[in-house]
Amino acid sequence: MPKQIVFEAMKAINEINKFVSENPNSKFYIGKTDNLERRENDHQAKGYRGFKVISQSSSLEEVNELERILIMISRILHKENLENENNGGGGKITDSPIYYIYLASK
Repeated sequence: MPKQIVFEAMKAINEINKFVSENPNSKFYIGKTDNLERRENDHQAKGYRGFKVISQSSSLEEVNELERILIMISRILHKENLENENNGGGGKITDSPIYYIYLASK
């Protein structure tokens, strides 16, 4: 695993841990997108009120791997808060110069 993914995962896990410690009863979803506005609107329509970018990359391969890692670790540390049903790394996404990993929260 490239060092950059490990570094980004550690930073993002800190953001997730901070969110859960400040909002212990809140639910959250980890996702990726190439269009922040569209995904934020999608999540707001599903009842999510918070939306925060926790990482970004120009590599779709790296962002897919990072999403999988974050969901896996969150299933271990925060399973009662995590709303992801899938393990990440999938979904429809287009070619883009930048991809984002985000945390949507209820």
